[in-house]
Amino acid sequence: MIYILWTSSLLLLYGIMKWKQRKRIDEIMKLIKQLNRGDYSIPMKQDDFAILEDQIYKLFLMLVEEREQIKKLSDSQIENLENISHQIKTPITTMLLDLQLLEIEQEGLQEFHALKLQLKRLNSLVDILLKLSSLDAQVDKMNFKEFYIHELIDYVFDILNQELERNNIQLITQINEELIIADFYWVSEAIINIIKNAINLPKCSYIKITSMDNPIYTNILIEDNGGGIKKEYINKIFQRFYKTPDSNGFGIGLAMAKTIIKNNNGEISVENGEDGAIFNIKFYKVT
Repeated sequence: MIYILWTSSLLLLYGIMKWKQRKRIDEIMKLIKQLNRGDYSIPMKQDDFAILEDQIYKLFLMLVEEREQIKKLSDSQIENLENISHQIKTPITTMLLDLQLLEIEQEGLQEFHALKLQLKRLNSLVDILLKLSSLDAQVDKMNFKEFYIHELIDYVFDILNQELERNNIQLITQINEELIIADFYWVSEAIINIIKNAINLPKCSYIKITSMDNPIYTNILIEDNGGGIKKEYINKIFQRFYKTPDSNGFGIGLAMAKTIIKNNNGEISVENGEDGAIFNIKFYKVT
C-alpha cells in the first residue's frame, strides 16, 4: 500500500512538473509572438526559464536596433542619391539646351549631334542608377495592392506609345480580367524594361503580351519577333550590368525587372520562340 502511494505521489509530482514546464514553454512562445508585434514588455518571473526569457528579450532588442539602423542607412542612401542625381542632371540639362542652340547656329556639325546623344545617354544612366539604388534600399517597402493586369498594360502602353510608334512596332495584347496583388509602380517599371529591351532590337516589328490564370499563379507572357537571344547569352541576360556585344543599353534593365518581380512574389524566365524571345512572368497567389 505504501509502495503504491509512493509511486502515485512520484507520478503526480512528475505530472505537475511537466505541466509547469509545458506552461512556461507556452509562455515563452507567447513572449516571442508579443515581441514580433512590437510589444517589448517582459514578465518578471524568477525561475530557470527566466534566464532564457531574458536572453530572447535581449536578442530581439538587438535585432530591432539593427533593423532601425539599416532603415536609417537606406533612407540616407536614397536621400544622398537623389541629391547627387539632382547635382548631375542640372548641368546635363543645361549642356543639352546649349547644344540645341549651337546646332541651330552651326547646322550640319555631326560632333554636336554625337555629343548630345552621349549627354542624353548619361542623363538616362543617372535615372536608371537612381531607380536601381532605390529598389535595393526599399526591398521591404513594396506597396502591395490588388489591380487588373489590363490596367497595368494600359499604363505601360501610355508611357511607351510614342517610342513604339517611332520604331514602327505594333503592340498586340490578349489580356483577360486577371487580378494580381503587387506594387503597381514597380511592376510596371519591370514590364517597361522588358518591352524596351525588345524595342531596341532592329528586327522587332511587334510585341505580343498575353495573360493567363490558374489557382497557383497569374501568368504574363511578353513575346517579340526580334530574332531571339543567342544560346550563349540566354543564361546571363538577367545579371546586373551584363551586356551582349550588340547591345546599346547599360545592362541594368532586365536585372532590375528580375529583382522587382522577385520582390513581388514572382519569378521571370526567358526562352526563344519561333521568331524571338518569350519572357515568362509568374505572380504566385500564395506567399
